[in-house]
Amino acid sequence: MHYHRPLRSTDVRDVYHQEYFLQRVDGYDQFACFDGTPQTLFNRACRNLELLNVQPGERFLDLGCGRGEVVIAAGYLGAIAVGCDFSYDAIVLARQKLEAIIQNNHREIQASFLCAVDTDDIFRTNTFDKVLMSEFIEHVSPHESAIILKNIKKWLKPVGRLLVYTSPNRWSRHTHPLMRWYVRWRSGIDIGARPADTLHPGYPKLHLNEQSYLSLYVALWRAGFRCVRVWFDSPAPTGRLSIVKRSLLYNALFGGNLTAMGIK
Repeated sequence: MHYHRPLRSTDVRDVYHQEYFLQRVDGYDQFACFDGTPQTLFNRACRNLELLNVQPGERFLDLGCGRGEVVIAAGYLGAIAVGCDFSYDAIVLARQKLEAIIQNNHREIQASFLCAVDTDDIFRTNTFDKVLMSEFIEHVSPHESAIILKNIKKWLKPVGRLLVYTSPNRWSRHTHPLMRWYVRWRSGIDIGARPADTLHPGYPKLHLNEQSYLSLYVALWRAGFRCVRVWFDSPAPTGRLSIVKRSLLYNALFGGNLTAMGIK
């Protein structure tokens, strides 16, 4: 009898190549226009910086930094910013963008990038004021995420903050048939039997650990964070069903954008 352990992100590093970051990752179409300022970030990245309220002089870490825009923008704001990703292609893109922005703006930006596996204990205790994990936790296995969250708690300074953003909400996968029926009834549009992103051939390798409202809360709580808060950080709905769409139950079942904050 052969035992096959669940996939881990380190088993599928090959899917995180340059084409993936330049053609699939959120904000890819705005990457060429990014000039280092928060105003030129794509919407989600700008929102993450706003939620963390990164200040000059703070030490900021972005785990799973990808192309590095948020790290560069934090450095532009005066933070001492570090980006970490296990994809060499991502780090190359980030370093190239940083160098180009420094040359074009003729100003110092305290940002640096590290290619490393986040389950390794790669930073000193009490190093960072703020840590970001955006569209990252769903790409690592539950086993890996538990280790990474405990590492982050150790790397944060006392009362340091962690912000986690992840999409989609795992429960919305199960309620997709109901949403399909509703959309078809309301507008005559068929959104398909499965969510569009699950049709990509690399999907089983890309999303190893999709979260729900409850699982994300429990993950931060088990890692030892306090004052844990989880919410659905999406634009305010409008129209006749806006009251229903603002409810926790509706978002838990159908919402997409999960956000969590925890304090060391």
